[in-house]
Amino acid sequence: MLKGLSEQEIQKHGLNARDIGIHQRRIHSSLQKNMTSTIKILDTWRLDNQGILPQRYFKIDEKVPVDGFVAFVPAAGAASRYFQPLQTLRQALADNDGKAINEQLKNLYAQGGHAWPLPENLAKLIRSIPMSFTEQTLRDAIKSIDSPKALLPSRVNGSSYLEKKRSEHAKIKGLIAEVYVAPLGCSETFSQHLNTKIDGKNPSKSNPLLFLEQGPELSTLRFTRDGLPYRDEAGNLSLVPAGHGMLVRLFPEIKKNYPKAHSLFIRNIDNVIEDGEADLCLRDTQLFLAQHQAALGGIHRIRNALRAGKTEEAGKEADRLRSDFTKGRERSPTWIADLASAYESLWRLLFELFHCPAVLAEELRARGDELSALRKLYDRPLNALGQVPNNGKDVGGSPVRAVHENGEVSICLELPHASPEDRKHFLEDPKVATHFNPVFVAAEIPEDIEVYDLEQCPFWILAEKNIHGTPVVYHEIVLYEVLGNSYTANVLFPEIPRRLFQPHKSLLDGLKK
Repeated sequence: MLKGLSEQEIQKHGLNARDIGIHQRRIHSSLQKNMTSTIKILDTWRLDNQGILPQRYFKIDEKVPVDGFVAFVPAAGAASRYFQPLQTLRQALADNDGKAINEQLKNLYAQGGHAWPLPENLAKLIRSIPMSFTEQTLRDAIKSIDSPKALLPSRVNGSSYLEKKRSEHAKIKGLIAEVYVAPLGCSETFSQHLNTKIDGKNPSKSNPLLFLEQGPELSTLRFTRDGLPYRDEAGNLSLVPAGHGMLVRLFPEIKKNYPKAHSLFIRNIDNVIEDGEADLCLRDTQLFLAQHQAALGGIHRIRNALRAGKTEEAGKEADRLRSDFTKGRERSPTWIADLASAYESLWRLLFELFHCPAVLAEELRARGDELSALRKLYDRPLNALGQVPNNGKDVGGSPVRAVHENGEVSICLELPHASPEDRKHFLEDPKVATHFNPVFVAAEIPEDIEVYDLEQCPFWILAEKNIHGTPVVYHEIVLYEVLGNSYTANVLFPEIPRRLFQPHKSLLDGLKK
């Protein structure tokens, strides 16, 4: 039962009543018990403890073509942080304050803004610094500053991030389609933006395109600290996206459109492959996808054998699959040694390669027989989250051994989930956090989306904001914690080369050679 909210309001705003109920219950419980949303880190995963696998972690047949991947790019992010140097100018434009506009344009010119990778109308303003402005000039400038980052130039006089990503995907073998998550109401704008020639090729001859949006059904509400929905002075609710972890709800739509797809290849829109390293990056990418596809093929054979009740066949396949991996972790519970050899092989693969939590395995075994527990665990999706070496200055989401209310888990943990102590001891020490998550993911499209059911995903963030002096909170989940935790999925953390991580987080990044 939702508190402070009617069914009519839920329907009016297109919200998911079950999700909002879960969000409200978790928030209320967390605030009542004064609980933090941090997750205790036991250790980081590294190459030296086999939690991170080497770049070549699986034996592949070079003759087998890569196929069945869909590129999936979350591209709904605004450019507010990217365009931070322009925010004072934007305010002056909105106020139509000619004096302030000229001051800001001169200031930006002095900073070198005329050479930044900006939309042409903004670059022209900074170069020319006109004494007067038409209403249309003001509107166009504000529109450019407010544009989604995907539509902005990735380089001076260069293609947009969206065009750049499309061009990169055209060179990758094995992609059968591309899916971009656009801001609400912007799918048509994105589509029109790509209605041009890229690298001399007509996009119609490239991969099929699909634009999806994170609409109200993937959103949540802001709540006050007493657990009730926040309302403004007019009594209106305040909606906010519930985090990009909710994008897993779009996976069935992708499968519906591309039934031959088995996995998604996920990267950020602003991670740009540099032209000078394009060939090497393409080779690295093909290896990453080929290894995921080969490992997934073995998982499929195990699943089919288990579903048919052929445990001996499944066990032999598990042995073959394990032998194709580089050495895994020797962290299996002692009880597997008492099982028949086929069962022992199946359990050993789960524990040593896919980070299966012992507590989850024991819980499933207690509920039913050995076979049903193994079916349940092998039916979970196979997700590989590439990890780049830390250059000594990086602090970001990292694969770790952690302990949660349900027990020990392997997870690609995001910074908001680390306590200040754990952040300092583990994540800020490059000798301990040797790698981090750059968002380079091969994620199997699950046969049953219920594996990502919100109730079954205990990893959420209590986000806190302030609206006009009123503190508010809301429920948020992160995509790479949803995909990269060993409760939900069979996870791998392979190393990938540093050159695959070239993010453009600020305007100055677009100036680097």
